[in-house]
Amino acid sequence: MEEKEVDLRDYLRMIKKRWKIILIIFLVFTITSGVVSFLLPKTYESIAMVRIGRLRDNLLEEPATIIEIFKTKVMLEKVAEEIDTPHIHEKAEELAAKIKIKEKPGLLEIKGRWETPEEAMRLVNGVTVVLLQRHEHIFEQGKLILEEYLASGKERLVKMEKEIDMLQKKIEELGATDSDAKAMVTRGYMESLERSRDRYELLQVELREKKMKESYETVSTELVISPTIPEKPIGPKKKQNVLIAGILSLFIGFVCAAVVEYFEKPPTIS
Repeated sequence: MEEKEVDLRDYLRMIKKRWKIILIIFLVFTITSGVVSFLLPKTYESIAMVRIGRLRDNLLEEPATIIEIFKTKVMLEKVAEEIDTPHIHEKAEELAAKIKIKEKPGLLEIKGRWETPEEAMRLVNGVTVVLLQRHEHIFEQGKLILEEYLASGKERLVKMEKEIDMLQKKIEELGATDSDAKAMVTRGYMESLERSRDRYELLQVELREKKMKESYETVSTELVISPTIPEKPIGPKKKQNVLIAGILSLFIGFVCAAVVEYFEKPPTIS
């Protein structure tokens, strides 16, 4: 316990003796941090919220897929064209760093950061437009496939109706005869008629369900919250930067003072 108290007094004596070193390092760090923070360009952030559309029971595109797709050069170039910023084409990674897409409960949050409020909003608008156009294409393709399926299903229903009518006529024609052979043929036709009616009813139910899903569970992607021009910048955070620099400089100053004290301490004679 006494050894710890002696060590603590040594540290306090060292700080009292070397306070100028600590103060100089503190002032250099905090002033430099403050100057750099004031010289850095302001950063503004605009936000939009999008609800991803559904095609029957499935999302048009999974949020994780959207996030990864908007990191690709192809999509970034489309965004650059949309916001009319051609020089960004060679610096796709810079544009990617300005776009933040995050999944929220039932929604997709799109953030865009730029050095002016207008450019920040324009960037988010560009990302949103490209996303909506992409999902509109996926949505129309999905609807087209479903419509083609329903159309082919109706054709199959018509064929089944003709088949059922034909079987009924044959059964009626054979029903008036007393021949055992014809009776066996009639039974065969009746079994075929029963199977055809079952298939017909199953197909009707299936097509009805598909139509209901198209009507109630198929919605396109929509913009829920439009981006607005941000009023205040989100960065640089001057106070935070100066505070961090101040805390770090005190630690570095203390270490430097300890090093100077160690090397200036007279050698101990045993």
